[in-house]
Amino acid sequence: MECSTFLLHAEQGLGDTLQFIRYAPLVQARGGCVLVACPAALIPLLTGCRGIERLVAQDGELPPVDLHAPLLSLPRLFGTALVTVPDQVPYLFADAARSRRWGEQVRSLKAFTMGITWQGNPKHRRDRQRSIPLEQFAPLAQLPGVQLVSLQKGYGSEQLRTVADRFAILDLGSQLDEAFLDLAAVLVNLDLVITCDTALAHLAGALGVPVWVVLQKVPYWCWLLEREDCPWYPTMRLFRQERRGEWGSVFQRIAQAVQQLCSSEPEA
Repeated sequence: MECSTFLLHAEQGLGDTLQFIRYAPLVQARGGCVLVACPAALIPLLTGCRGIERLVAQDGELPPVDLHAPLLSLPRLFGTALVTVPDQVPYLFADAARSRRWGEQVRSLKAFTMGITWQGNPKHRRDRQRSIPLEQFAPLAQLPGVQLVSLQKGYGSEQLRTVADRFAILDLGSQLDEAFLDLAAVLVNLDLVITCDTALAHLAGALGVPVWVVLQKVPYWCWLLEREDCPWYPTMRLFRQERRGEWGSVFQRIAQAVQQLCSSEPEA
């Protein structure tokens, strides 16, 4: 019996797509041949996602389908509650050859490598609340044995020049491709990722790598409230503002947590 073609279409941002693509295998398990319409930039990365029969650009021509649903409607359609979130990670995967290549560069640093991003898309209506001035990361750069690695690409990367005389950051962001493949390959080779609320947070979580997300006082709904863990991503930890617009105390807490983490790491 021929299966029905089920179109899943991305109606929100890149991060939302990366978060809710986890439902594709669940749709397939119900007997659907899953077609995903998503931003063209994500197609190479999502090619390795289980449960997807075919990917097309969201502004491209679609074949005939039997059923369709927006990605963000899937939690409701599957009756998802906090205790039933499909939280198995990884459900996205880095390309093996790229991972080996980037791994050689990262390991050559011989330090606790911490990938960071601080700036979201400035066109986002709440970007001023979620993005963080790069200078706030200074307490992390001062930790012994830690190497900050910039994963920032495009907007926000100009801030690297403004802090160059205060602390050291290795810039890898300018070397990354546009299709998230290099970014995924770098992420799986880092010791820790610290980021503001951007698509990179969701990518790191979907890859199952250790990631700490720094959140504004009133964050996006998926991060919930008043908790440090994230039901969607088992390897994620959340650090929240205590006062609106105040990042300093957040980064002091993060610096203390990094020190504790490094002190518990076995020596090489």
